[in-house]
Amino acid sequence: MCLVPNVVVLKKFRVSEFIKYNGTQCHTHLKSYCNKMAEVVHDEKLLMYFFQDSLSGAALSWYMRLDNTKIRRWKDLVEAFVKQYKYNMDIAPDRTSLSNLGKKDKESIREYAQRWQESAAQVHPPLLDKEMVILFADTLKAPYYEHVMGTSAQQFTDIVVVCERIEQGVKSGRIYAPTKKRGFERKEVNHVEDGSTRVGKTHPKTTTLHPKLPTSKNLSPFKPKAKLEITKRSKNNYLNYRYS
Repeated sequence: MCLVPNVVVLKKFRVSEFIKYNGTQCHTHLKSYCNKMAEVVHDEKLLMYFFQDSLSGAALSWYMRLDNTKIRRWKDLVEAFVKQYKYNMDIAPDRTSLSNLGKKDKESIREYAQRWQESAAQVHPPLLDKEMVILFADTLKAPYYEHVMGTSAQQFTDIVVVCERIEQGVKSGRIYAPTKKRGFERKEVNHVEDGSTRVGKTHPKTTTLHPKLPTSKNLSPFKPKAKLEITKRSKNNYLNYRYS
């Protein structure tokens, strides 16, 4: 069912090329859309009808599911749009999130500057040039930070140029870039019989199994049974011989 039925579009009216909104950016899209539709800004039906042309992906699917019994005016559509995508404003980048950004290992300084600037453009109220320079410089690590803080760059583009020169200096070996520390091997001190010590790498301990020898507690007492029987037999023979 069409959201705006019986809409009349004049033949001379040319539809502008809109920046497509997919639902993942800030909802300043409304202001951009109204600027594009300035020629018919007072025609609510046209505003509502062509709004679908400025949407894509999930946002376009959302528009197609709207109920025309509840969305009757441009104001209703605006309120529904803001309610649907207000979370983008709540999670929009701010000064704190900008200061927590950092350059990735395999990312060039220009790629990082572009990524950082895209986030900075969404901050409200907008950042001043001097503030952008300070916030961006604070996210840099060695060797960029030390060299950037020694410059007098006042524009964001100037600090990017300085960082690119530092990047070239690192690649050519003229500027030292600290490397990441690797984990160290734990060493073990082995005591030798002569009293000296020997340092070496830790090796897994090995256990030598020895057969368990019987102890004195486990030995049963020796009983000379055979000798005892011989003694008794000799005594009996003697008695028999005596009284016979």
